[in-house]
Amino acid sequence: MVVDSPFKMLLNHPALARILRLLASVGLVCAVLAVAFRIPGIRPTTVTSALIVAVILLAAKWGRWETTLASLAAAYGFETYFEPPIGEFGVKDLQGWLAVIAMFLSGIVVSYIALQARKRAADAVQSKLETERLYELGQAMLASDSLQATAYIAVNRMVPIFGAKGAAFYLHGSGEVHRAGAESGRLSDEALRDAVKAQEIRIDAGEKISIIPVWLAGDPVGSLGFIGISLSDTVMKSIGSLLSVVLERVKASEKLVAANQELERRHHQVEEQKRTSESLLLNILPAEVADELRTKGMVSPKYFEDVTILFTDFVGFTLATEKLAAEDLVQVLNEYFTAFDHIVTRYGLEKMKTIGDSYMCLSGLPIRNPAHPVDTVMAAFEMLEVVKNRSRSGSPFEWKVRIGIHTGPVIAGVVGINKFAFDIWGDTVNYSSRMESSGHPNRINLSERTYSRVKDFFVCEYRGKVATKEKKELDMYFANGLLPSLWNGDGKVPPEAFVRRYNVYFQKDPPAFPAFLTGCHDVVAVGS
Repeated sequence: MVVDSPFKMLLNHPALARILRLLASVGLVCAVLAVAFRIPGIRPTTVTSALIVAVILLAAKWGRWETTLASLAAAYGFETYFEPPIGEFGVKDLQGWLAVIAMFLSGIVVSYIALQARKRAADAVQSKLETERLYELGQAMLASDSLQATAYIAVNRMVPIFGAKGAAFYLHGSGEVHRAGAESGRLSDEALRDAVKAQEIRIDAGEKISIIPVWLAGDPVGSLGFIGISLSDTVMKSIGSLLSVVLERVKASEKLVAANQELERRHHQVEEQKRTSESLLLNILPAEVADELRTKGMVSPKYFEDVTILFTDFVGFTLATEKLAAEDLVQVLNEYFTAFDHIVTRYGLEKMKTIGDSYMCLSGLPIRNPAHPVDTVMAAFEMLEVVKNRSRSGSPFEWKVRIGIHTGPVIAGVVGINKFAFDIWGDTVNYSSRMESSGHPNRINLSERTYSRVKDFFVCEYRGKVATKEKKELDMYFANGLLPSLWNGDGKVPPEAFVRRYNVYFQKDPPAFPAFLTGCHDVVAVGS
């Protein structure tokens, strides 16, 4: 720490410094007079010029009183030692008096002009400093993104930037007061509130307290107060304007953020509604058909030369409707069909419709799949197992199911505009229905065409020619289980021999496998 000497401390005292400057100004004039007096034959005009230069130098360096005293000393010394009678104060002619008066007035005028110049220079420096401080404060507040952040930054930057001893920002809406600086407590909440109500700058020169009200679009925002510094009205109004501009930007930013949030919320709602619509549409149409309907506005009918169709029907359903309450009947049917839906999804089949207690699904459409007969039979085994398990569980509703499967060509398309539906047409649909109606309870009945496509995977029992309700005799087969040669007893699900043959025939892995066909009791999806 540097300690000033006693002499330097005396020089820094204002009154003593003024006395020393007065003595120095008189000393400078005396020095000029002394030098001029010792020069032989010097002209009075030369002495006058030298004295005026000395007075001008003093006016440029110091204040009015120093210049005035120096002018008086110069006039007195010039009249005494350079105007006759020499050595006496007295002027005999008018020109002498005029010279003395001109010298005195010159010093006064020059000191005044110099004082104004110094004042303008000081004002320019102060204005530049205030501008820089306002710019720094503005840059700091531009980082704010809320009213509270603006208040916090304003008070915390006012102290170091303007040298305030304390600052406080009162928020009119919430009543919060943000403070910074050691003496911020002297800025009372009441004074800050009153300034907002009065809508005018409050200045207490004695306490060096200033309070600037802040309004925005005719609404009160708060007030900024600071203590320990004196700022001009222009600067305080500039601070108020700066706060208004920053808060206007913050308000606009908050509106933009709120608008973006509302837009995002509505976007999520639209997306949710879109997902709901997509889900509903996919419950009615296959995914590929739904995509075509969305993009083209229509679905062109297509011919599929090879698909496998599965029908189920519950035995004794009509009798059950007479004995069960409607609520119980719908609940039981829903449980069965929900289980069927899961099975259809697992094997990549397409559910077509339910009609009463009849469930219809198919494979190989709309995506062509060479393995569709085998996949459909595996799904049929799982459906049958669901029905059997319910009977084993001791349920009071012990239903049995007939399952019929047929393979052949169909035409597919969407018909209607109200409650439109994806449907298929052709003899294959009728034959599939006949396979179901000609079957036995809890058995899987296959047509000859389906049998020829799955006989290398499943044990099938030939039933002979069976007459349909149209009196047509058709070859039919019961699917009884997995071929023993494909179940090597290694306990793996699916068996390696089955997977190997499936890969050879269809160049892919099976989508799932009925684990109970190997003696296990859980249905396990391939790859799970």
